[in-house]
Amino acid sequence: MHKRKVIQMTVLIMILALVFQAGVFAYTKVAAVQNNHDESALDSKYEEIDLKKLQSKITKVTFEQFLKEFKVQEVYQQKIEKLISEGYNVADICIAYDFLYHNYGSVSEWEELLASKASGESWDKIFIKYNKKHPEFEPRNFDSEELERLMNIQNVTPDDIMISDRLSFVSGKPFNDLINEKNTTGDWGSIFSRENILNSGSPFPRVRITSEEIHKYMQGGKLKEQQITRAFVLAQRVGEAPEIVIGKIQHGFSEELILAESYISKYGE
Repeated sequence: MHKRKVIQMTVLIMILALVFQAGVFAYTKVAAVQNNHDESALDSKYEEIDLKKLQSKITKVTFEQFLKEFKVQEVYQQKIEKLISEGYNVADICIAYDFLYHNYGSVSEWEELLASKASGESWDKIFIKYNKKHPEFEPRNFDSEELERLMNIQNVTPDDIMISDRLSFVSGKPFNDLINEKNTTGDWGSIFSRENILNSGSPFPRVRITSEEIHKYMQGGKLKEQQITRAFVLAQRVGEAPEIVIGKIQHGFSEELILAESYISKYGE
């Protein structure tokens, strides 16, 4: 009985998914974030990129941090070199990748975003156009028995379940096929590469928000509960305090504009 209650609570927590089309999404749940891979191994892996090719507006350190942050697969590192050779700005390449990473976007969409930027469009307008074109992700409604079955599979983690759900949504591949493949191979990166999706299967970000915080920011009457919750998720994504992001939204900033400003600050122009 106790285990059943725990499973049911896990279902409830996992279904409280907050997804918005500015490229940020988060599942709120109690699972702990897994540790990053060994840093020394990452260092040697990412030195393979010829950093001398990089344009001066983005530093070597910044670019190496980008590769490590997103655990960029070799096939996408090669694509970056190709895009650089075609004349695309490295900062733009990173911005487009970062945005699409959180949307589970494709390689072809990466190229489309870069072409739009090269034509003179601003990043916030590009993001708005992208979001209008793509349907919002809707998490599966896991019932307690299904979730219990999944969590009883050896080596399957809550993150695996959520990654399979998200990847199934964008790729059209059956959820169970994806999670079984990952359980067999032990690696999400190769699966994402095969599907041409710009992601590596890293654990989902955890966003903590209390009912007291929601009530506090609803007092002014300008924002509803869902807007405040989304603002907390966005704040986590851009590395700002929630009250700063909430203030921007109250002053008419779109989520896309907040993201665009953050990316430009992070990567340059």
